[in-house]
Amino acid sequence: MFAACVITMADTYARSWWIALFILSVLLPGSARQSLAMVEEEQHVGVDVLAILNTDETGSFFNYPSSVTYDRDMDEIYVVVGGTGKIIVFGSNFFPTASLSRGRGADAPRAVYIDQSSSRIYLCQASSQTRPSRITTYNPAFFPQDEIVFSDMPEADNFTPQKMIIGLTGDIYVIGLNTKGVLVLNAKGEFSHWLKPMDKIITENEEDMVRADGLKHAEELTVPQTVNTSAENPDEEENTLDMRDLLPPGLLPDITEEETAVVSDELQPVQIADIATDSEGHLYILSEQTSKIYVYSASEELLYSFGQKGGSTGKMSRPKGLVVDEAKKALYVVDYMRHTILIFDLGGKYMYEFGGMGVGPGWFQYPVGLALNKAGNLIVADLFNHRVQILDVKFEYKFPLFNNPQGGQNMVQPQPEEEQTAPEPEKEEESIYLPEPLYL
Repeated sequence: MFAACVITMADTYARSWWIALFILSVLLPGSARQSLAMVEEEQHVGVDVLAILNTDETGSFFNYPSSVTYDRDMDEIYVVVGGTGKIIVFGSNFFPTASLSRGRGADAPRAVYIDQSSSRIYLCQASSQTRPSRITTYNPAFFPQDEIVFSDMPEADNFTPQKMIIGLTGDIYVIGLNTKGVLVLNAKGEFSHWLKPMDKIITENEEDMVRADGLKHAEELTVPQTVNTSAENPDEEENTLDMRDLLPPGLLPDITEEETAVVSDELQPVQIADIATDSEGHLYILSEQTSKIYVYSASEELLYSFGQKGGSTGKMSRPKGLVVDEAKKALYVVDYMRHTILIFDLGGKYMYEFGGMGVGPGWFQYPVGLALNKAGNLIVADLFNHRVQILDVKFEYKFPLFNNPQGGQNMVQPQPEEEQTAPEPEKEEESIYLPEPLYL
């Protein structure tokens, strides 16, 4: 009897909600109806937390996971952790099974890339006291084989590799720390050329001022020592630890004021934060500086770009990583400062976002990296929560996908039922798509 009453009350509440939604959709002005439709869209994102990774192979909790990589053949997850200079490998059951560290030459790791065709492991490394910045290659048994250094390459004197992929043509695409453009190497690791997306960006003086304000804010932040205590007085915590002792450069939170940003009138090379590819060889290049994604063909022809900088829904404040989900025909982008993950279709239309700042499962604190396993689950490096989350993300499409956006002849996309025209790239306000409300 009680259960029947609960079900009846729930049905009554649901009917009341939809009646209210219909009335509001008719009475509200157009902009408000559009926002209401956005709320309705976001309700269709379901996120299940399948696992949380936060310990290494010794059972110790790790700090600041700064990068994640997935080995599809072995069904393993590689996590680069801060402070220790170690890469932890998790098996298909999400249990830590091995690690790669200083004993095998991994003394300043930044990111891992695994070539599925050769099973070779590429490790991007910063410079250390005794070694220059480099890419170290390993065989599947973690024995080092070769190294790629950058000192003799054009415009790469102080290059620090942050991330890399191997394209469909066999070329190696390397992202550098605070570097404008992508360094392209041939299959032997030799310099080929630079790939530099061009765009209108914040002028240098204003950018320096914004960065300085953010650094001043970050210097005031400290984190407590998580395990160590004073030997003389174990009940007393040690002094707080500066985050810069554990975090790679560029991962300290900062504050940017959009009102002070001055956009240049001329096109300039942009700084790149991440790069991804798909089975067709398309290159998806993410710029934290412009909050845009630049899509190139396998032959490096620019097809289109999308994205808009900002702190509100559908915009990106400091995007740090992206991953392509070809099965769901979607692209995920992680926003470091908004603590969210945005979902776009492969034509660049914004669809959903989820997350927010918090410590519970499904919430984030300054997430920085993404990967996707063969089951389609999203792997998130949740930096300041000191963990990696494995998420099953469920959502529905509410509009047709693009076919051949911006006239890019090499761009292969699913055929929609009705042809639609892609937004003009220079009109940023049109790069965020909000579906029209459904009138009953």
